[in-house]
Amino acid sequence: RRFIHVSTDEVYGETDEDAIVGNHEASQLLPTNPYSATKAGAEMLVMAYGRSYGLPVITTRGNNVYGPNQFPEKLIPKFILLAMQGKNLPIHGDGSNVRSYLFCEDVAEAFEVVLHKGEVGHVYNIGTKKERGVIDVAKDICRLFKMDPEKSIKFVENRPFNDQRYFLDDQKLKNLGWSERTTWDEGLKKTIEWYTKNPDWWGDVSGALLPHPRMLMMPG
Repeated sequence: RRFIHVSTDEVYGETDEDAIVGNHEASQLLPTNPYSATKAGAEMLVMAYGRSYGLPVITTRGNNVYGPNQFPEKLIPKFILLAMQGKNLPIHGDGSNVRSYLFCEDVAEAFEVVLHKGEVGHVYNIGTKKERGVIDVAKDICRLFKMDPEKSIKFVENRPFNDQRYFLDDQKLKNLGWSERTTWDEGLKKTIEWYTKNPDWWGDVSGALLPHPRMLMMPG
């Protein structure tokens, strides 16, 4: 048995814009916002349980995940649902923030590899070198919905914390045999197809589609 703790790339903090080598598993943790600080704290707690009680812990730190079924407070499903309604896509700040996006099926395969081949007590980054600016994500979704990005993208006030870039070195996981298989275009098309077939899956998500949701609008 293994206890897989799912953390985030944000625990490393912001990556320099000109860095060509990503954060590796032994890099210092420098969380810059409350969310990433709680994730780093959770890692310490899980690690302590492993050392104190022998819990067979393995931690993963991953890039942004996207795909079918994702709750639309997240960027990609949010943009897709707004595009389906013919509404503007709101971008925080100038859209230059860079993120790395992994399709959910590739991440699930990474978990399976870590579960069966990973070493207890170790950390594994789940990453991709294929970075995209938020503005480029919006433009790609506009393209697939045949929308004019000049008219459909709306720039709004930036979030209180919005790091410019996160970048991971995932060689340790690749050494176990994992690799990303889904291209960006393929994954995005699969995701759009799912949402167009299941537009009401999450019920009323109007609160989550606001440019600045005041709270997590989970269905209840």
